[in-house]
Amino acid sequence: MSDGAAERLARDGFAILPAAEVLSFLGGVASSAARAALAATWNDLPRDAYLADGGRYRCRRHASHVIETPLQPSAVLRDVPYRPHWQPKAYNRLHGGLLRHFAEIAPATRALPLYRRLVLRFGAVMAKADRLRGERVARWYVESHQFRIDARSGEGRPTPEGAHRDGVDHVLLLMLGRRDIEGATTTIYDDRGEALTSFTLAEPWSAMLLDDRRVVHGTTPFRAAGPSPERDTLVVTYRQHGFLEPEPDPRTQDTP
Repeated sequence: MSDGAAERLARDGFAILPAAEVLSFLGGVASSAARAALAATWNDLPRDAYLADGGRYRCRRHASHVIETPLQPSAVLRDVPYRPHWQPKAYNRLHGGLLRHFAEIAPATRALPLYRRLVLRFGAVMAKADRLRGERVARWYVESHQFRIDARSGEGRPTPEGAHRDGVDHVLLLMLGRRDIEGATTTIYDDRGEALTSFTLAEPWSAMLLDDRRVVHGTTPFRAAGPSPERDTLVVTYRQHGFLEPEPDPRTQDTP
């Protein structure tokens, strides 16, 4: 899958992968038991306290990593001490400009071989796509987000900020599970706002890959269609030139 997905990502700016392709790519580490163990960690996500619309429909955890030389067989995923999540308002008009201190992805989750392999191997796919476009990637700065969106108290909103970019180089969205919901259609747009494709990720372990510099994406709200209306995803972002951080305030800088 690595070469084919990288070629699609390089050519189109996105790639939609069925579960069979993802699981074949991940290999034996993605056994049914390993998948169940990873999916179970979504049952321990605290509520997102930063939703600007006042909603209580989202739970999440967050972690940061670095991958050195992502295309080399010796590449490893290195954990980074906890740091808050930050985006500028140019990329997230609803929650941008705010340091958000989410609960950290649990150490036991980050230690799972399946978690580490998927973050690392998709990093190689992203780097290969960039190489096909003539760019060499020496290092990825990675942010990983576990999301559970639910519709028990109204509609669930996977992207309350609307169609957007994340401010990174590449994005992986991996579907862990979708239960008792109607909606959550994703659309990918080009720079002019023209829709390139629309689809609904429904199959566990299907995935979406994006070149965040070239496309915009958004997912519609969903409503309950049963007793447990939930959508579980893992979103992993890859950025070459450091983590997104607030710009220093020049008013607080020493003057010569």
